[in-house]
Amino acid sequence: RFFTSLIFLFGFNRTEEQKTLYNAARPFGVLGGISDAEIQLLKLARGPSAKVTLCSMWLMEFISREYMAGSTGNVAPPIISRLFQEISNGTLGYQQARKISFVPFPFPHSQLVTFFNLVSICLVPIISYSFIGEMPLACGINFLTILCFVSLHEVARELESPFLNVPNDLPLTTYQAHFNESLLSTYSGFHPNSWWQFPEPSPQVGPRNNDGTTNKHK
Repeated sequence: RFFTSLIFLFGFNRTEEQKTLYNAARPFGVLGGISDAEIQLLKLARGPSAKVTLCSMWLMEFISREYMAGSTGNVAPPIISRLFQEISNGTLGYQQARKISFVPFPFPHSQLVTFFNLVSICLVPIISYSFIGEMPLACGINFLTILCFVSLHEVARELESPFLNVPNDLPLTTYQAHFNESLLSTYSGFHPNSWWQFPEPSPQVGPRNNDGTTNKHK
């Protein structure tokens, strides 16, 4: 475990092999599975954006076909249109995340920060020892100072692209699993007091009498 922690601390788990092993151990769950024809069409779509657009089109086509076939019953068209609106909101959220992932941090700024980190690593030890004069204390202050600057730089690198599905990024697979669980709970979450309970038919009421009473038909 200590060796694994050192590998993670120094970033050696970011190799392509480690990423592949990490992603293979955490499959992306899809309710209902994916057919062979869908996999083939998704492989033909070039790029993540094309794949997301294709899946959105499949959802809208499915809703349109079910509505035209009468599977939605007497649901009003404005409520059906809300489904298309939610698909549009999901596509908009994906485009926002894509913008964060694809628009890089300004390159000159990144290079300047890296350069000054290297300068600090070289000069801070000399300056610390010159002002303090005691080697143990100078080494401790130098270590904390360099650690602060380098840590801020690494945090900025992590925030620049948080959608790589590696251990230190956003747990996208976990988010998808929670979303699938909410869909399953919503689909099967009928109120227990109303499950398969139909209202009893009310007795037929006849015409009113002159005194205001009514006659019930047997």
